[in-house]
Parts: sequence; structure tokens; C-alpha cells
Amino acid sequence: MKLSIGQAWDEAKGVFRADGKAIFAVALALTVLPGAILETISPSGLRSQEVPWWIALFGLISALLSLTSQIAISRIAIGYPATVGEVLALAFRRLPALFGALLLAILPFALMLTALGMSQGADLTPATVPPGLAGAVSLILLVGIFVLIRLLFLTPLAADRGGGPIALLKEAWQLSRGHFLKLLGLILIMALVAALLVWGLGSALSTVVLVALGPIAAGNVSAALVALIQQGLAAIVSVLFVVVVCRLYVQATGGGTVASVPHAGGD
Repeated sequence: MKLSIGQAWDEAKGVFRADGKAIFAVALALTVLPGAILETISPSGLRSQEVPWWIALFGLISALLSLTSQIAISRIAIGYPATVGEVLALAFRRLPALFGALLLAILPFALMLTALGMSQGADLTPATVPPGLAGAVSLILLVGIFVLIRLLFLTPLAADRGGGPIALLKEAWQLSRGHFLKLLGLILIMALVAALLVWGLGSALSTVVLVALGPIAAGNVSAALVALIQQGLAAIVSVLFVVVVCRLYVQATGGGTVASVPHAGGD
């Protein structure tokens, strides 16, 4: 099955026209607000390496809620007729399978990097990779990126079908066969959009806040406003990416076009 990013983009615009309010309501509730709260009470730029356990726990919960949001948005973008409450209920049910699949995909590479770091008696970061290990670390990262791109259809699969983590991994790998360059191209396009919107516009707006209200400190107004700006802009990019990937998934599975996408409705 041939994939068309242009067609997926056009279909995504139709999805937003039909169900944009429901999609962004889900993103606001499960992605923007938890992320903004976390960044307000513990700004990432001010965190030390020793993060309190409750901050780490809140960060994990925030990440899981964001993943749930992606499943719910995917369900809407694929075209199932359902209320927001119904897609959220399904998303929470399918979260363990998707989380398990992602864990299985990422864990081998994380373990390899950890083993390399332990061999040097230190944690590996871009600034601390010894020259002798740079090639091995680069190879592990490149293979990891390749695998994650091949598994790009995991989220729409979790939203569309049942099955456990292994079944999701196998089917996502199969669906992306022959489409690596197309999916890589989409990621590069979205990275450019993110750079312009989040890093460009987000940095400019954050600077205005800092000039007007003063520097960021945990729990202050500057931290809250900057967090809302950054999380909101990042959510816009993330939602757009998820919807386009879902429309590519529909193409890969031989589904219909946006003309056949029913309205997802709302509670």
C-alpha cells in the first residue's frame, strides 16, 4: 500500500474541522494541564540530578496521561463514532498494552547504554561519552531511532485494535514495511514545525513573560505562564503529528478517506 503524506495532511484538516474541539479538549485535559502543573511546581531548568520521588512519580503520571491522550485522539482521528467519554474510556483500557509495547521497544537500547555506562563507571550523557565509546553509542542510538520509526503506527493500532504488547509490535512493524523513508520525512517535517513553533514562538513569548514578571522560580506566576505557553505549543505540534500519523495508518490498512470519518461527538 502506497502512503501519501499530502493526502494524510488534507485528511487531517478535515478531521480538525469535524472534531477539533473534542481533540483539543482531550489534549488540554490530559497533556497540557498535567505538564504545566509539573513544570510550575518543579521547572525542568531548575531541577538537580536528585529529583524528589514525588516529582518523579508526578512526571510518570503526567507521561502516562499524555500517552492516554494520544490513544484517545487517535481513536477520533481514525474515524470511530463515539463521545469523548467513550474514547477516553477506551484509551485508559488500551494504555497498558501500548505502554508495554513501548517499554519492550525501548528497554533493550536503554539496557545497552546503561551497560556501556557501567563499564566506564559513569552515566552516559552527550557531554560525558568517552571518545572510545562514541561510535558504539551512536550506533545504538541510530538503531533505536530506526526501530521507533518503524513502530510509528503503535498508537493508532492500540486505538484501533485489541491485542497485547507483542501483537502491537508485530503488526506495527509489518504495517511500516517499505515506508521508512516516508515516515522519516514526516518526522523531519514535524521537527521543523516544532522548532518554529515551540522553540521559536515559545521562546519569544516566554521571554516576554520573564521580562514582565521576573525570572522563573518553583511555583511562581512566571513559571506557570511559561509552562502553559510551552506545553500548549508542544501539544499543538503533538496533536497535529498524531492525527497525520493516524491518517497514514488508515492508508496503510486500506481504510477510507476523511470523507468517511464520522463525527466523534462529545459528552
